[in-house]
Amino acid sequence: MALYDTFVNSLADLPEGEATLFVRDLTPGRYKYCYRYVRALLSSDPHRYPDRLAIRFARGQLHPEAYSLQILEELPYIPAKYLA
Repeated sequence: MALYDTFVNSLADLPEGEATLFVRDLTPGRYKYCYRYVRALLSSDPHRYPDRLAIRFARGQLHPEAYSLQILEELPYIPAKYLA
């Protein structure tokens, strides 16, 4: 089980189901705190998907309930149309 967190202004900004978002890896190890832009499945049920997502609000306050997360793919930070 991996642990991630993300920042949102409100829970309404975090849809259930498939979404694209920036997540920060909190799993201990060499790449702890690295940001990733991902397409993932989200659920407010903490046991639905294998990984956990901690929710932080704009000023860093931690939401008491963790979401569950399954990363489908890692997306590039910069869209391909801007790389050429």
